[in-house]
Amino acid sequence: MAAARTTPTGDRPPRSTDRVLAVVSPRSKGPTSLFDAPSPITQQNVGQYTSDRDVLQAAARELTQIGFEVLNIGDATISIAGRPEQFESVFGAKLERQHMERSASKDSVDYFRSAEGPESYMLPPDRLSGIIEGVAIAEPPDYYEAALPPLVEAAANTYRYLFVPNEIGMLLNAERIHRMGTTGKGVPVAMIDSGHYAHTFFNRYGFRVSPTVLGPGSSDPSNDMSGHGTGESANIFATAPDATLIPIKMAADSTGAFNAAIAQNPKVISCSWGYNIDQPGATLSAYLKTLEAAVALAVSKGITVVFAAGNGHFSFPASHPDVLAVGGVHVNYPALTFEASSYASSFNSSLYPGRAVPDVCGLVGKNVGGTAPLVMLPVQPGASLDTGNTGSGTDGWGIFSGTSAACPQVAGIVALLIQKKPTLQPKDVKKILVDSAIDVKAGSTAMGHAAGNGPDLATGAGLANAKWAWLITMGGLTAEFFSAAPEIQHTMVNEGTMPPLTQELINEMISTLRSRV
Repeated sequence: MAAARTTPTGDRPPRSTDRVLAVVSPRSKGPTSLFDAPSPITQQNVGQYTSDRDVLQAAARELTQIGFEVLNIGDATISIAGRPEQFESVFGAKLERQHMERSASKDSVDYFRSAEGPESYMLPPDRLSGIIEGVAIAEPPDYYEAALPPLVEAAANTYRYLFVPNEIGMLLNAERIHRMGTTGKGVPVAMIDSGHYAHTFFNRYGFRVSPTVLGPGSSDPSNDMSGHGTGESANIFATAPDATLIPIKMAADSTGAFNAAIAQNPKVISCSWGYNIDQPGATLSAYLKTLEAAVALAVSKGITVVFAAGNGHFSFPASHPDVLAVGGVHVNYPALTFEASSYASSFNSSLYPGRAVPDVCGLVGKNVGGTAPLVMLPVQPGASLDTGNTGSGTDGWGIFSGTSAACPQVAGIVALLIQKKPTLQPKDVKKILVDSAIDVKAGSTAMGHAAGNGPDLATGAGLANAKWAWLITMGGLTAEFFSAAPEIQHTMVNEGTMPPLTQELINEMISTLRSRV
C-alpha cells in the first residue's frame, strides 16, 4: 500500500481561526539541545534531554503569557497550540498548509508545517532563549490498517476472515494461558490512536476500558469517527481479556499524545501508526526528534512500547531500538499453517544501523488487490472504517487488518507476561517474545523478503506465541521461588505471582515443552 501523501493546498494566507500544534523543547539538562542530539536518543541517554521542573514551568508560563495554549507538559517537551500568525510573529516562521490522506482509510487531516521544511525547527526570540531551545511544528502520523472496500462479489483469491476475541486468542496460543489464570488482569495498556467508541462489543464481553484521555489538539472523547482506535483495541482483549485499556486520542501531535500516555502510568503502550521515513539517507525531522525522545523516555520508565512495523512502510518509531516492532504473519485455513504476510513491512533501518524490523509478528492478512482484510472488528457506526463490507456502512463493524491489528495482539501478550512477572523490563519482554516465537518458514513480505528456517528479516523471530512465552516467564519465576526465603515464597503464592504447582499446571508445562507451539 502506498504511503500517505502530503501536499500543499495553495498559497492562500492562513485564516486566524486555524489552530497549529507544535512541540517546544525547553532547556535540556545536558549540554546539547534535543534538536541537535549528535546520536540517536535512546533509553540510555534520554535523561540528558529532559528538563528541570522549574525550567518546564517557566517555559510554560512564558508561552502562556505570549498567548499560546499549553496543552501538555512532559519531562522533555511541552505541547502548545496557537494561530498561524502567532507562530509567524513570535518565532519568525512562515507556515504552509498541508493535506494528508491516510494510506488505507478515507480518513484525512489538514495541518501546517514550516515553509523551510520539517528538518528545521524554529528558534525562540531573545526573551525566551534562556529557557527554550526551539519549537517544531507537529506532523500527523499514518495509521497502518488495511481496510476492505465494499464488495459486490468476493474475489476468487479472498480468504476466510477471523473474529475477535476467540479466534485471534486461539491462533496466538493465548486462550490456554487464560485457562491457567493469566489474563492480563490489573495490567494497564495505553493505546495511542484515533479514539475509542463505547461499542456494545466491549460491554458484552465485560472488557475494562478506562475513559478516553485526550491528547493535545484532540476533542470529543466519546467519538471515534475514524474507527481505527476502537477496532484495533479489540485485538488487545483477544490476547489479554482482563487488561485495562487506556485509550489516548491522538490528533496531529503524536509526541504530546505519547507524553499523555506516559502520564497514565501504563505498563504497555500500543501504537498502530508511524512515519514512512526510515530509508537510505533519511534523518529525523525536528519534530520527530521530540517523538524519538518521548519513546525513549517511556522505555526508560519501564514501559514496554509496541509499534506496528507498517504495511510496506519503512516505519519510524517501529525501527527505534528500544521498541518492540511487530510485523505480520498470515494463517492459512483449514490447515492452520503460517506464512509471512505479503502486506507487512520488513526492512533494515537506516536511522539505526544494525536494527532489523520486525522483532516478532502478529496476525495480518495477505495482499489481495492492494489490501489485506483479516479481522472482523467493532467500530463506531458510520466511521471511516465502517466500510460496508459486512453488509451495511452503518452497522458498526468492519473487516480490516494490517500490522495495525498485529501490534495490539502482541501488546496483549506483553500484558500477560507482566501480570505473571511484574518486574519484567522492556528488554526482558522483548527477549522472551523473541525466544518463544513460532518459526515461520514460508511466504514473503511486502518488501519481497522471504521467510525461512530460523530468524529472518521477513518475520523476525516469527509469530508471537503466548503459551511458550508464558512458560519461559514461569521458568524464571520458579527459579526465583525455589531460591527465595520461606517468607518470600509464602508472599509469592498468596499474591498469585507463583501459582501452586498443581498436577494440571505441571501437565500443561509438559505438554507445551513437548509440542513447542
